[in-house]
Amino acid sequence: MKKILLAVSALFLVSAVFAQDVATKRNMNTVAKNKTIMTGREEAAPEQAAPMVRNLSRSFIGTTFYDLQTNGSQAPKMFAHSDGTASAVWTTSAAGAATRGTGYNYFDGTSWVNPSTSTDRIENTRTGWGTMTCVGDAEIVASHNGTTALVIGICPQKGTQNWTFTTLEGPAVSNGSSTSTCLLWPAIASTGNTVHLIACTESDAGFLYQGIQTCLVYYRGTYNASSNTIAWEQPRIVGNVTSAEVKTFSGDAYAIAAKGNTVAILNAPSFSDVFLWKSTDGGVNFTKTIVFEHPVPAYDPNSTIVTDTPYVADGSCAVALDDNGVAHVAFGITRFNHDESNIAAGNYSYYPGVVGMLYWNETMQPIINTNAYTLEPSNIEAAGYKVFYRSDLNNDGGAYWSSGDLDLPGYGVGAVSMPQLVASNGKVYVIYTTILDFPFMDLNTNAYFRGVFGAKSMDNGSNWGDASWLSYNKDCYYLNDWSWVSDTDSVLIHAMDNLYVEGESVFPAAAPQIVNGQILLNWQQDFFAGTYTKDGGTFAESFIHVLKMDADSIGLYNNVNEVWQGIWIDHTGISNEILSGMKMYPNPASNLVNITFSSEESANAVVSVMNLMGQTVYNENVDIQEGYNMVTVPVNNFRSGVYMVNIKTNKGTTTQKLIVK
Repeated sequence: MKKILLAVSALFLVSAVFAQDVATKRNMNTVAKNKTIMTGREEAAPEQAAPMVRNLSRSFIGTTFYDLQTNGSQAPKMFAHSDGTASAVWTTSAAGAATRGTGYNYFDGTSWVNPSTSTDRIENTRTGWGTMTCVGDAEIVASHNGTTALVIGICPQKGTQNWTFTTLEGPAVSNGSSTSTCLLWPAIASTGNTVHLIACTESDAGFLYQGIQTCLVYYRGTYNASSNTIAWEQPRIVGNVTSAEVKTFSGDAYAIAAKGNTVAILNAPSFSDVFLWKSTDGGVNFTKTIVFEHPVPAYDPNSTIVTDTPYVADGSCAVALDDNGVAHVAFGITRFNHDESNIAAGNYSYYPGVVGMLYWNETMQPIINTNAYTLEPSNIEAAGYKVFYRSDLNNDGGAYWSSGDLDLPGYGVGAVSMPQLVASNGKVYVIYTTILDFPFMDLNTNAYFRGVFGAKSMDNGSNWGDASWLSYNKDCYYLNDWSWVSDTDSVLIHAMDNLYVEGESVFPAAAPQIVNGQILLNWQQDFFAGTYTKDGGTFAESFIHVLKMDADSIGLYNNVNEVWQGIWIDHTGISNEILSGMKMYPNPASNLVNITFSSEESANAVVSVMNLMGQTVYNENVDIQEGYNMVTVPVNNFRSGVYMVNIKTNKGTTTQKLIVK
């Protein structure tokens, strides 16, 4: 897992990049990438503050050598049970696509029971895109075999891995010479003993279902515990759309949620309307609501009409239902065009540098009668809608692009995307990824890393608090002043090694349930930006993290307004939050460092400074007062390097990193 120290030549390159004016913005909207209109069955890989909260648990639950969890939206992959246990799945592989299947792990209330290094799949055949729900204690997983059907796995008792498998064939579709019953890219949810499933019909060109290419269909099934089987009803086209309304759907550009008797299905591709299909009677009847009206009505990606870069959804979306059955929606924003070269190649171009992710719920007005610039992030925000942006991680006034020619990982989405939503008890939680602020980049691929962030609304989506950097690795630290560091400085070497410890975190998947006030999510992390292959085309190893934390700590934990100061380092938390808001300046320091913090009581405290070997180099007893406090520590006799500053009382402790130059 540990990243090898950078070569000397790479260090000189890094130093040159850091010396650039990072406030110089690149116009990333002008940088286009090509994307195939329909993804084939083999899913070809894309191109290369507050104190720390209590009740935080971060673990590895598995690994994979298949570096792709979705083509767009993340299907449900986590389930939090009411007894404090949990189930998780992901797409795994021991050796690239050939051994691909559904990875699985189970939290028994104390620990995750399967080895974190496991790449075992639950199926006995090659599958992909596993998605999970639970009916009572039974776990249900749907994945596709890519050729004939979905593979449905049922384990009647959670955690036992006593799986039985059946197949679910789709409606027969023909291209005139052959017929296919393939179903692809499933997403699954449940209400009571009813299972709700969506998937696409055959994606190869010319295979039409009721005139629609790659048609998104909905299945309603009833789980029978005594026979451990699901009885499926006949499929229905999502949205009851016709071929005049929708020419094609797109794999994974949709999401599903279910709660009580309510079922919500969201469709959010780049080349048609974003619409919500909702049932309040358990999936029997549905109504359709337009969320965003596409600026090119009934756009046909197979047409020869040139379409010039409107702002649209990026194909990565999420939907959640609150306790009142109100649907909450999020999707990334990008631009796309369909020019002569794309028409000839069967592609369209998207713009991964568009920065913005839209939040919407059913209490808001639909975005209709749109033009090409309606969904431009600043325009739609000015119209009163909530937009999430990249976070300013180094407190320099904005999240800027480097003036160097760094690439953006080609996941087919915008710079702020891959959303997940959870709604409970009058609150809404959003999880998403963004391109990280400079200088978090991968010198192997010359591209920016992505990270997982979160925010919460305490009033059902009307107002939103600060963002948290959820995937941040505590062993990584962030320098916001590199000017004093030389090419051969040991601090630079250590800093760059720690930047790589952060790596890239993508494809978050959140459990739709809040249990005991905690939120549960996983994501894929590795040390290479984008989907990366090496050694003749094999995928590099990726790690599946899981984070379980107090849901209301989102916005406090790793708060992006303070993360650059280092006050997030202490993962043990603050006892009763006696001490809070610790800041140090200057940092880096060379003579004196001023430490400010707040205390909820007057007490005796110990201020200690330790080096990275754990040796105490400074120790002082101080009397602190209730409220604001400042302590000054001399560091002129310290060696250059990284230190940990700790303040401790009988009731609380807080820690931060200090750099001495």
